Amino acid sequence: MPIGYEATYDPEKVTVTIDGRVMTGFAADGKITIVRNEDSVTAQVSVDGGVTYDENANQSGLMTVSFMSTSSSLSFLRQLEAKRKRFSVLISDVNDNDPVKVSADDCRIQKLPDLGRGKNSSTVTVSIILPRYIPR
Repeated sequence: MPIGYEATYDPEKVTVTIDGRVMTGFAADGKITIVRNEDSVTAQVSVDGGVTYDENANQSGLMTVSFMSTSSSLSFLRQLEAKRKRFSVLISDVNDNDPVKVSADDCRIQKLPDLGRGKNSSTVTVSIILPRYIPR
């Protein structure tokens, strides 16, 4: 990258597909966060300073997606949770600076998304368990 180069990020180049349906109505304050449930590796250090790395086979993760309370995607996600359905997740980010693709099968919604009504629309966060989270 040239010195002084500023990357441009376009949120419209990010697509979230759950159970074959493209999600819409994301909250303005954030769209997606994915975290691994455990560290990929831990270090064990001996008394004399030798290091052994322990690999962790747990590749599961938790994805949180923020929607406006008016999003039509919420009704769909509530139905998936009520049916306790397993589904696939596909996230595709085709931005030039850091493109990434995440896909996972056998996902489940962790709990029923909050239901709130008030003077203004609000943000609703949905948590989805990814049994195997490997970004590409």
